[in-house]
Amino acid sequence: MKENDIRPEALLKEVLKLHEEDIKDMMKQKNQFKKVECPCCGEKERNFQYEKEGFIFEKCVNCGTTYITPRPTVDMLADFYAHSRSMNYWNEVMFPKSETYRKENLFKNRALKVVEICKKYGNDFGTIVDVGAGYGTFCEVVKETSAFRRVIAVEPSTGLAETCENKGIETINKPIEKVILKNVSVVTNFEVIEHLFNPEEFVKACADVLPKDGILVITTPNIEGFELKMLKTLSPNVGGPDHLNYFTPSSIIYLLKKCGFEVLEVSTPGKLDAELVRKEIIKGNIDVSEDRFLKTVLVDHWEDVGASFQKFLVDNKLSSHMWAIAKKK
Repeated sequence: MKENDIRPEALLKEVLKLHEEDIKDMMKQKNQFKKVECPCCGEKERNFQYEKEGFIFEKCVNCGTTYITPRPTVDMLADFYAHSRSMNYWNEVMFPKSETYRKENLFKNRALKVVEICKKYGNDFGTIVDVGAGYGTFCEVVKETSAFRRVIAVEPSTGLAETCENKGIETINKPIEKVILKNVSVVTNFEVIEHLFNPEEFVKACADVLPKDGILVITTPNIEGFELKMLKTLSPNVGGPDHLNYFTPSSIIYLLKKCGFEVLEVSTPGKLDAELVRKEIIKGNIDVSEDRFLKTVLVDHWEDVGASFQKFLVDNKLSSHMWAIAKKK
C-alpha cells in the first residue's frame, strides 16, 4: 500500500488547503479553548513537545500520552465536524475517489482481521457496532462477509450518517455516549479516539453497550512509532483540531484497563512509516546525511530493504499505526 493510493496527492493538497482555512476559523475562538489534564491518566504534570498551527502539544510525564491543551470545547468540535470545509471535502470527494482502493486493500483486510479476532476469542458473532463509521465502507464490507447477524453504524456527523444510510446500513446518527444498545458482541472504532475531547468517556460508553466478554477493537496513532517520532509536526497525522490525543502502546492499555477492559492484544501493523519518512527526506525536510543507517535504508538501498525495514517496525511495535483489542471484564 502506498500513501497515494489512499490519499491521492492532488486531492490531499486541496484537503490541506481547506484544513488551513478551517484552522483559521477555529483560531478566532482560541481564547475560549479549554485547558485539560492528561486525557489518559489525569496527570497534571506535562512537558511541552511542539506547537503546530497554533495548537500546543504536551506530553504526560506519567503515562507518555501526548495531547493538545488548551483544546477546542466539545461544542466547538461538534461544529467543526458538522461544517468544516476539509471534512466535507473528505466525504464528498476524497472518500468517493479513493473508495475502490480503500475497500479492496484496506477495509476488506480490516473486516477479515476483525472476524479472525472474534474467532480467536470465542465471540458469538451477534451484533457488531462500528463507532465513527464515516463513509460506511467498513460496515459495507462486514455486511458482505455475512459473519455477523446485525451490523450497525454509529456516526455523529449528519452528512456521513446519511451516506451510511444511503448504502443500506442500519445507522444511528448520534455520538456513542448518547446511544442505548444492549448485548452488542463487538464494538469497533477506527481512527476515532484521537479526535475526541474526552477519550475516557468514549471508552466507557463503548463498554456500556457491551456485555461481559464483549470485544472492543480500537485503532489509533502510536506517538512512539517511527513516523511520528521522526516527522513530529511534519507528519500529516499530527495536527489539531481533529487529532487531539496521541497514545502509546502502554498508555492505551492503561486507559482500557481503567475503563473496565482486559487487554488482549496491542500491535502496530502500519505500512507507511518508512515511506512517509523517506518522502520528507527526499523533499529535504529531514537531514539524515549524518545518520548512516537511515541514509542506507531509506535512501541508498530503499528498493532492496525498505519493505523489510517496515516489517521490522511492525514486528517490534514501532509503527505509528496501532491496534488494541480488549474484552469487557
